[in-house]
Amino acid sequence: MVGILSIDFDYFIDASSAERDLYFPVGSDEIPKDRLKSMWKERYLKYPKLKEVGVIDEYYFLKNFLHLLNIHKKHFYKADTHKYIKKLIDIIPWKNQLRIVNIDFHHDYYHYYTGGDNYNCGNWLRRLIEERPNTKVRWIRRKDSQINSLEGEFPFEHTTDIKSIANETFDYVFICRSPEWSPPHLRDKFEELARAVIRPKTA
Repeated sequence: MVGILSIDFDYFIDASSAERDLYFPVGSDEIPKDRLKSMWKERYLKYPKLKEVGVIDEYYFLKNFLHLLNIHKKHFYKADTHKYIKKLIDIIPWKNQLRIVNIDFHHDYYHYYTGGDNYNCGNWLRRLIEERPNTKVRWIRRKDSQINSLEGEFPFEHTTDIKSIANETFDYVFICRSPEWSPPHLRDKFEELARAVIRPKTA
């Protein structure tokens, strides 16, 4: 079994679901970068308190955990959007069963019927299960994360206890920033978390 730790930085934003709905732009991973930059600028002007939003304590737990994992750089993937986890999944032979632990504010088990093989930030997990139905999934969520999918409650194991991964090992780490749901002033925090994955001796 191949273990993948999937991390969406939006999990660590110190904002409730209601605050996200109020402060953050309404968007998706298809918004052009220039447009998204403009949208965030508008939100900062409208809601000055947005600048004060930081990260939750679990950020520092995971930063230390990633450092101790000592993942080789060839097994580490960093991206803006979660849809690019497909690049990682596609290099793992089909004969291998996958175990995904997804640390994420959203469950990403939505499905947008756009046809073809389209992966996006909201449906990548569902598409993965469609393609590899024997995949094991655990979702590390926030207390106020939405747990409903299009077919009722999220159908896999889920918990709010990020420390439940403390004694686990992983073969790959994927991390994304999700700029649509992560305030730009926290970008340095994202980069800091990503740097924790690769220790100097394996860089």
